[in-house]
Amino acid sequence: MLRKVSIVVFCLIVGVWGGLSFSYSNILGEVSEKRLSLTREYMKDHYSLDTYLLTNPQMIVIHYTVTRDLASTLAILAPDELSQKSRPELASFGKVNIGVHFLVDRDGTVYQFLPLWMAGRHTIGFNHVAFGIENIALSERYLTEAQLRANARLVKELVDAYPSIKYLIGHHEYMQTNLPHFQLYRENYPHYRTEKFDPGVVFMRRLREMLKQEYGLELLD
Repeated sequence: MLRKVSIVVFCLIVGVWGGLSFSYSNILGEVSEKRLSLTREYMKDHYSLDTYLLTNPQMIVIHYTVTRDLASTLAILAPDELSQKSRPELASFGKVNIGVHFLVDRDGTVYQFLPLWMAGRHTIGFNHVAFGIENIALSERYLTEAQLRANARLVKELVDAYPSIKYLIGHHEYMQTNLPHFQLYRENYPHYRTEKFDPGVVFMRRLREMLKQEYGLELLD
């Protein structure tokens, strides 16, 4: 059973780098000490990194939530600890809950969930180097044009803010060993993996085309 949460939105300036600034609504609020501690525990266990910090982001991973709306998404993500009942395939590999840096609603509204200085738990083998963007949708066919445009804009802003970012993948591509991003893969439990379908081939193709055409941006996959 999912725990209901109230939605409190705060305005947060994400940061300023080289004259660029951008802001999104911070929907989680202040990160708890418990979530920081659990994240550090996860990072140490899976990557042998004794930190909860994301110090050298090199890739962006695009997801969708398999939820209907923002409220149901937050009911899953807001607790600090992962539900044993809802995600048993993940729970035995760490207590910290799933966490991404941004949520994109169906109308294209972007919310910040985790701070950019913090690692999230969203992509096995790459959480130590990756920002995560979740699109609120039950499946690929529910993804909207507004979400596509918001993703393109957000990717462009993150790349401008963090020149270290060289890779952009869909979650469904994360274990494709022939792709360039896989050189960043790091995982102390080699059999810890799940099959993913989000956000899908079509969405990623359109996102890459939009980034190239509208922003002149081409990232490695």
